[in-house]
Amino acid sequence: MFDNKRKKKFKYIPLSVKEILREMKKNIDLMIDLSYSAIKFGSKGMAEETYKIEQRIHELTFLLNFQIIQTQPRGIDQAKELEPIVVMGYSIDKISDALSDIARVVYLNSDISKFTQLLWNFVPEPIVKITINEGCEFIGENRKNIHFRSIYGVDLIAIRRKNKWIFNRDEIIQIDDILIVKGEIKPLEVLKEKCNDFDPFTFQFDKEKEDLEFESNNPEINESLEALKRNYIQITDISETMIELTLAALFFNSYEVAEDVLEMEELMDGLNITIEKDILELAHLIKNPRSLFGIMRIVFSCELIADAAANISETIVHGFKSHKILQTAIKETQEIVVRETLSEDSYFKDKTYEDLQDSRYKRGFHIIAMKRNNIWKYSFKPDFKFEKGDLLIGLGPKETVNQWRRCVNPEKFRED
Repeated sequence: MFDNKRKKKFKYIPLSVKEILREMKKNIDLMIDLSYSAIKFGSKGMAEETYKIEQRIHELTFLLNFQIIQTQPRGIDQAKELEPIVVMGYSIDKISDALSDIARVVYLNSDISKFTQLLWNFVPEPIVKITINEGCEFIGENRKNIHFRSIYGVDLIAIRRKNKWIFNRDEIIQIDDILIVKGEIKPLEVLKEKCNDFDPFTFQFDKEKEDLEFESNNPEINESLEALKRNYIQITDISETMIELTLAALFFNSYEVAEDVLEMEELMDGLNITIEKDILELAHLIKNPRSLFGIMRIVFSCELIADAAANISETIVHGFKSHKILQTAIKETQEIVVRETLSEDSYFKDKTYEDLQDSRYKRGFHIIAMKRNNIWKYSFKPDFKFEKGDLLIGLGPKETVNQWRRCVNPEKFRED
């Protein structure tokens, strides 16, 4: 697995609390993509990178606690103000452990990629590979200057060049590079065409297609597998959503978003029991039940993520105020989480999810969760229709937040 002998001694470099929090948030965002990419492609290289980030977050947690002890005045009032930051640091550390454990599944169960590849077009933002072919305009361009998110609506996670993994943001794109990209299916298809990659989506790095053990002509196996796939997608979606929302609740001192997170945590408890039942039912139908071991490990890690996210939200629900350090840190972030209810005169009303990918409505925002009649939804088919009263939680750029809000609820956010 990971070689502990290669661990480097931690060298103390002073950072401000604000810098520590910002780096922790950035690293967690990257770990989410890397951990799920590792199991999607069966990549030990990505798992190794995830582990390196986990070690850095351990260091940042130590620095955070050290800086608080060293620089803050004594007294119970000041200590209470800092409690949310301490809880945040501890919880992010726990989340990083769980994400690293997800990536580590590729060492314990190499067949996990055969299962996750079956789900690629069922998740709201799948992770795919796209090849840079001759004639692509990206060849010779610096990765960071292409602006994959702002221009193409996707995130470039990593580059695979021959047998080497590249994570450096200053890398120059070359012909035959394989881009590991996350995004909604339509933008992914547009980018694929832009790269002159006209082959169907595939997930093997070699030329031969591997047989997938989970593909079967047995109706009983297929029915059991469909239930497992549905619940697996939901439990991974919810845990990822909870990370985004709980940090937003803390930064913005949002009681409502914190309560949403705690409500999701209760849903996770029930889902965890359901998916364990799904796994047991499928285990006695397939030839090699050991291939389900990795799924069990991932589900367990998602439950740990949910618990850690709930710990952060509980601090807001209990009445702790957002510390000025957090307020300063959030001012420098590029994205924002927004919670808004769809009104009678909303531009979103009776529109499908596919309709809302139009830039007139999207404004750079991605709907990460929706609540209708006390039921949460985390992924949407293209023909899913939005209705009056839907509670939408969106993630997007700060500069277009008011425009997006006006699309969702024109009366409330009408321009002067």
